[in-house]
Amino acid sequence: MSKIQTFFHVGYARAASTFLQKTVFPALTGLQYIPRNNFRVRESEKSRFKSDKILMSREAGEYIYDRCDRVHQVFDSKIIISVRRHDVLAASTYRLYVKNGHTFRHDKFLDVVNNSGVRKVEDFTYMRLVNYVEKQTGCKPLLLIFEDYINDPEFYLDSLCAYLQCSIDKAKLSHRAVHKSYTDKQLRLRRQFSDKHLSQEKNKAELDKANVEDYTRLKNFKGKVLVRVSGIFMRLARFAPDSWLDDEPPLIESHSKAIRDYFADDWAQCYDYVEQQSLELGVKRNMSVSV
Repeated sequence: MSKIQTFFHVGYARAASTFLQKTVFPALTGLQYIPRNNFRVRESEKSRFKSDKILMSREAGEYIYDRCDRVHQVFDSKIIISVRRHDVLAASTYRLYVKNGHTFRHDKFLDVVNNSGVRKVEDFTYMRLVNYVEKQTGCKPLLLIFEDYINDPEFYLDSLCAYLQCSIDKAKLSHRAVHKSYTDKQLRLRRQFSDKHLSQEKNKAELDKANVEDYTRLKNFKGKVLVRVSGIFMRLARFAPDSWLDDEPPLIESHSKAIRDYFADDWAQCYDYVEQQSLELGVKRNMSVSV
């Protein structure tokens, strides 16, 4: 076997990472895709390599920089990053926090004014991560924009295949959403219930002091249990009477707009990067772009 070439997808959570992992990556041909199930970024995983071209994937969330560093250290991989528009990603991620029982409000999740939110502005600055990865690995990462998949799926998939130098069996693709969104009613009831047991201030303080070392096996197990319990709660919440709802919506519309405006330049730079990337890969868009 010739020297093994590895690629690693470290996409942001809620940026179509699960869709890529469950639908797109398994349909690729000409490489070995190692599913995310029970996969960890560690030396022992190399025993699973059966091809000279390997693709791996793990979502990274708030620890995406740590994940990139670890991937480079262990596998020396070329990196694939998937993103979506900042305000949409922030809203989707915040809704996931609410579903899992967190009580802090939308404007405390990503604070673009004082940068004192649960998630930091630098974590959501995509081109900062792109430049960091290129500097660390010596190779330009592939940047995949989820809105490109929505508007021009052929361009999105062609870019991925050109970067990996592989093909794709499109008959295996499903365009159905992997994760269905919860309704505002379900989220409002979940947050109202959580408010009775956990204050917003304490909840945010606990998350502010958390770091990657806190994610032990025990905490991961507890997290999985919480996800299952939350899922049951959310299904039952569909049948609750509307009279139980308070008047506070899950998201603050003006705050979403502030996030979008703040990151407008970064978003435009992402599209500029993808345009240059497409020229280097020899891939052409089929639809015009409006950033």
